[in-house]
Amino acid sequence: MVTKLYIFFLSSGMPAVLTVAGLVLMLLNTSVRSESAELRFQGQTQFVVNESSRAIVRLVVERVGEPVNVTVLVLLQGEDTGDFEATTAAAFLLSSESSKTIFIAVRDDDIPEADETFVFSLRLQSSSNDVTVGTPNTATITILSNDNAFGIISFNSTSLITVEEPRGRSQYVPRTLLREKGTYGTVTVNFEVSIIFGGPNSASEDLSPDIGNITIPPGRAVVVFSIMIQDDKLPEEDEIFTVRLTEAAGGALLNPNRSSVQIKIFRNDAHIRFSKSTLVVPENIGVISLSITRGRTEDGLLIGSDDRPVSVAYAVITGNGAANATPLEDFVDLQSERMVVFPPGVHETELRFNIKDDNIPEIAEYFQVVLLEETLLGDAVLMTPSVTLVSIEPNDKPYGVLSVSPSPIQPHIINEDLTPIYEGIIIVRNGGTHGAVSVRWNITRNSTDRTPVSADLNPASGTLRFAEGQMNTVLPLNITQDNLPEEAEAFILRLIPGSEQGGAEVDEPMEMVFFIQDSDDVYGQFEGRFLSFSFLREGGTVGEVRLTLTALYIPARRLDPSRARDGVLNGTSVTSVLFSSGQTRAQLILPIRNDAFLQNGAHFLIQLDSVQLVNISPQIPSVSPRFGGALNISLVITPDIANGEIGFTSNQTVVVLEPEDSNTSLLRRDGTDGQAVVFWSLRPAGENRDDVTVGDISPFTGSVKFLSGQSEAVINITVMTDSIPEINETIILTLDRTNVDNQILKPGFTSREIVVMENDDPGGVFEFSPLSKGPWLINEGETVELRVIREQGQLLNQLIRYTVIPSGNAQFYGATGILEFQPGEREVMVTLVAKSDGIPEVSPQYL
Repeated sequence: MVTKLYIFFLSSGMPAVLTVAGLVLMLLNTSVRSESAELRFQGQTQFVVNESSRAIVRLVVERVGEPVNVTVLVLLQGEDTGDFEATTAAAFLLSSESSKTIFIAVRDDDIPEADETFVFSLRLQSSSNDVTVGTPNTATITILSNDNAFGIISFNSTSLITVEEPRGRSQYVPRTLLREKGTYGTVTVNFEVSIIFGGPNSASEDLSPDIGNITIPPGRAVVVFSIMIQDDKLPEEDEIFTVRLTEAAGGALLNPNRSSVQIKIFRNDAHIRFSKSTLVVPENIGVISLSITRGRTEDGLLIGSDDRPVSVAYAVITGNGAANATPLEDFVDLQSERMVVFPPGVHETELRFNIKDDNIPEIAEYFQVVLLEETLLGDAVLMTPSVTLVSIEPNDKPYGVLSVSPSPIQPHIINEDLTPIYEGIIIVRNGGTHGAVSVRWNITRNSTDRTPVSADLNPASGTLRFAEGQMNTVLPLNITQDNLPEEAEAFILRLIPGSEQGGAEVDEPMEMVFFIQDSDDVYGQFEGRFLSFSFLREGGTVGEVRLTLTALYIPARRLDPSRARDGVLNGTSVTSVLFSSGQTRAQLILPIRNDAFLQNGAHFLIQLDSVQLVNISPQIPSVSPRFGGALNISLVITPDIANGEIGFTSNQTVVVLEPEDSNTSLLRRDGTDGQAVVFWSLRPAGENRDDVTVGDISPFTGSVKFLSGQSEAVINITVMTDSIPEINETIILTLDRTNVDNQILKPGFTSREIVVMENDDPGGVFEFSPLSKGPWLINEGETVELRVIREQGQLLNQLIRYTVIPSGNAQFYGATGILEFQPGEREVMVTLVAKSDGIPEVSPQYL
């Protein structure tokens, strides 16, 4: 037999430091004694692993029977698919050993694969010594699906999609999903639609569905689904929506860089309406203009589209009663046709009517101009007021009749602390407005108080003058601004009959009562929070009407009534407002509990539930009262009024190295009202938590202060340096509490994990044992064992790759493999068996 020379080495491709220091060679020959023994696998023989460079299967081979030296091989059955680092392994059992562990290492590749199952069998290197292979003698290894075998899901394009809202129909926008990498199995992808710009509606009112899922069958790499654009008939500016893939089921993953796409709906549905719902004019005014606007809000802002023409017909409505104006006698429509037209880019137009002046004394007369919704053409919607009421004043008293403007349902109430000059008292001149006229007036107290009126306001009397053509004037009163706490006081204003000048007359009402409210906190000052609402009753005001509503507090994010939270308002969520007969406005104040936490970005949602007559007569169903306009409003809680909710800006793990002078964790407070102190602490965690000391990281406790208006603060922690081998150390940084009750910690963001990375070679430095010698001469069929030792740290489980070159796998069993060092383990043996191939060779050399 030809003698061969082999040299072996450890691969430098492993994480540890490897140095070839020598070899130990043991020529292990089987005994010539006739013994009886059996080899088999011991313990687990069914394995399920993930594809990973650290996936190691440990097969234990045991010998039962006579204690003999024996060499055992473990070989892969079937084709080598490249899924393992080596398909052969060898081990030598000394007579003093009953078992030995063989390591099978999984190779990590980039090929998408479904679950794969492999079988390794147990074999003897030779059949001498009466050693046989028993059962179990096979081991099954299943490598689970890997490298995105079920695919990575994404949109085929993330470019912005622009569409126009359809009118009177629906429109579908198709989107294509790609399934890249593998296409094994059936997967399901969930998606949701949210609005990121525009509004005020939720995404579901513009797009459908706004949430759903798509199923992709096996082998399918492309699928198309559609989003429907709905016609909501609401004035809107440009709106941008995000269609986001939220989750994939069935083993697939989402591509975070292409998991969303934006859809832009151009502005649409400009509203058409009159600028005013009523217009009061004198009979001698001549031509009047009724302004109609397109897409213009009450604040003068523009909303909706204006790039195309829009038209709508109108009708003039009047009656036969004394209070109804008569066409051609009292007014004339000056339009050639009853059609309102807006060319592109035009936002306002007018309807002109001529009010005819006569000498007949008349009471107020009315006529209505109505925009007809069914005739509307173009990208627009009709909104209130779509009807305007024109009132021609009573006339033909040439110099007018002077009186105090009728008091509203609520009397005139003046706030001394806020109103230095009160201009709410109006004297009106009905009938004619020819010539300049005047009337004298005075103010007295409506009580037994004898203090001069001038102590609270001035002037207390005077003459009010009207210029020619002037129909009303304001009586300004200077309110005395003092610091004296006073209760409410009542006063009477009177026009003095017989004091008229210029031909005018004085008629009822000639006097009115008004009040100066209590001032300078005469009853005390109390702090609190509340919601204040004002309700308007339009049209008729006959009868008592009860309006019922629901006020809900909904935490931040989705505005859904089912998410409402109790304990915020000081009372029940359902309440009501009573309108008395003749009352047009009502005020409602809902107090907020002082101990309630108001979250930044949360909403108060107000829903109008019902409106009904308190006493109806006769007892038949009534058409009114009814709701007009919006039935729901939401009020957002902004940071300046929200209570503080404090947490880390991120709860992801922080990885630091030793040493690090200053590691910073950023805190953010949603809601910046008032000061807050946050107390924090460090707590070691993990298996080696007892090894973490103040010599590793400092400080272990502390606090950070937020000033009023401050939204961010930082926690600084120092990582110390030493020369001790250490594995990863985990410390939990926790926000423990705040110093005030209304500043709370944000759930889910009260702790961060800090990992100090392993340092000072905790896994060790590897080399061949210095006791090994070489080169070595061995024969085919012989076994050699090499000893690998570890110096310095022995804290970690380490995997070391080894190989024999060149062509080691062709000449040796176990020529490529993985060595495992358990924590605390200093040396491991490598077993190689030279293959008997029967081919004449001239002493090849191997490293």
